[in-house]
Amino acid sequence: MAVSKKGNRKVKFKGREFIWYVNDVKEVVPDQGFVEPVAERFLHIIASNKKFIVHYRIPKPGDEFTILNIEGGQFPREPGARQVEVPRWKHDSKRFPTADFVRRLIGWCFEDPST
Repeated sequence: MAVSKKGNRKVKFKGREFIWYVNDVKEVVPDQGFVEPVAERFLHIIASNKKFIVHYRIPKPGDEFTILNIEGGQFPREPGARQVEVPRWKHDSKRFPTADFVRRLIGWCFEDPST
């Protein structure tokens, strides 16, 4: 079954096509006791064959790391992982990531952490 491309962006990485989009996923009440809920933004990346599916939480300023949720069966960095911590990168807290940032994140997912 193919992935719907309507309203999504495309990016190629090493000859493979990926679809990505950003949205607000859930409302979270911060631990500091604020009453207003804070929307969390996620970057969703899906390979056209649906074997690589990740959801990257866009970090807020001050976060030491962010979370990457893995749904697809293919995640070469840590096979079998369902959630990993991702280090902070320059320009990673922009409200709308660029295609270049998406390519860098995909590259990080596919690289061997021991190198």
